[in-house]
Amino acid sequence: MSALTRRSVSALCFAAATALTLAPLAVADPPALPDAGDESAASTVGAYDDANYDVQLQFENGVPDVGGVPLSQCTVTDINTSGDAGEQPLAYITVNCASTNG
Repeated sequence: MSALTRRSVSALCFAAATALTLAPLAVADPPALPDAGDESAASTVGAYDDANYDVQLQFENGVPDVGGVPLSQCTVTDINTSGDAGEQPLAYITVNCASTNG
């Protein structure tokens, strides 16, 4: 290998190593989770469940299906994500399922 070829290979290796060192790590942002009131209760529960949260529902007014209101028509009034269940984060979702018929 000639001296010129060795210098070219060395320069190329140095450039590649520098680019890899200085390149930012490609880290995916976590999925955007809905805030209280952004979506139906069913959609919100699904989003947190898909994000691997242990979802706990708290009902402040009515219970889905018992009063004739499906969870998809209920609203979320609060989401608390403090705490965890071992390795899995917790999400306490407060749901309002007040019947609109009465």
